[in-house]
Amino acid sequence: MVLSRKMTRRSLATVAASALAASFTLVGQASAETIELKVSHYLPPSHTIQKELTRWADELGRKSGGRLELTVFPAGQMGPLPRQFDLARTGVADISFFLHGALPGRFPVTEVAQLPYVFDRKTDKGLAAMSVSEASAVMTSLSDRLAKEHEGTRILYVITSPTVGIYLHKPAGRDPKGLAGMRIRHNGPVTSAMVSAWGASPVAMPPSEVADALDKGTLDGMMFNFEAAQAFQLARSLKSVTVLNATAATFGLVMNEQKYRSLPEDLRKLIDDTTGVAAARRVGKVYDDAEAAGRAYVAGAGVEIIDPTAAEAEAFRAPTLAISDKIFAGAGAKGAELKAFRDELVARVAAGAP
Repeated sequence: MVLSRKMTRRSLATVAASALAASFTLVGQASAETIELKVSHYLPPSHTIQKELTRWADELGRKSGGRLELTVFPAGQMGPLPRQFDLARTGVADISFFLHGALPGRFPVTEVAQLPYVFDRKTDKGLAAMSVSEASAVMTSLSDRLAKEHEGTRILYVITSPTVGIYLHKPAGRDPKGLAGMRIRHNGPVTSAMVSAWGASPVAMPPSEVADALDKGTLDGMMFNFEAAQAFQLARSLKSVTVLNATAATFGLVMNEQKYRSLPEDLRKLIDDTTGVAAARRVGKVYDDAEAAGRAYVAGAGVEIIDPTAAEAEAFRAPTLAISDKIFAGAGAKGAELKAFRDELVARVAAGAP
């Protein structure tokens, strides 16, 4: 009888040990489970951001030991340009890269960064625009101020575009008076107001349709930058570029908030460590390099590129300075908040990137 009890105790101990070992195995399997994240954007596969997002996917896969697997869907495969933010907000995509200007009025505080010449600062040679790397670091450092209007998502970083100029299917203009009557494609309310201030007619049009419109003569030009001109292969449809550093578009890389919070803590930290201000600075530098390469591409196609003198640049700048005040006045009670953010942004620009 004593022997039977001993055997029973041993049997129970063996079963308990086996069960404990099995539970540890299941926990290990769960922690090692691959988590797939869908990443959406609207830009072509040749674009800088496609290369950056696939690079980031490789980095996360490597650093997570294969536990994070990102699949990137370019060229609006998951939805058109205006839906990109909501794809992430609603969880259709887990992460998306989108253009704020595609949803005018939806991000009024963020859109302050598009106001004319806000990224200009004084240098020994006069006013000069911040690099994309610096401007993107500044904007991302202000993410807490922008979080409310990105509700439902987590801002991973904000990127500014290289500041835009005027790209024409006609000879270059050194004076805004030469734009009178032209149809110029804009990328949002601010650039639309700038085009109007110069006496031209603003036209809303997806970038993918611009080349055909220029070739057919239904469009005279666009507010654009060199990097995008190369990505969309527009040089053949251009005759001139006037470099103005007039305004910057803003883009956001955002992640669905619930999806982010559902990740294990170490994977959330991995995403945090590879995004934020440092990542915005690095991705911005990629854009700066791409802008230089885009300029070489446009010049190599025989397109005339005009770098205005200080006086010529001021002739374009002066008519746009009232735009900010008009936007603040038209925003009603929110105008004071927008102006305060503009003042903070300008001060941050003057102080230099964080």
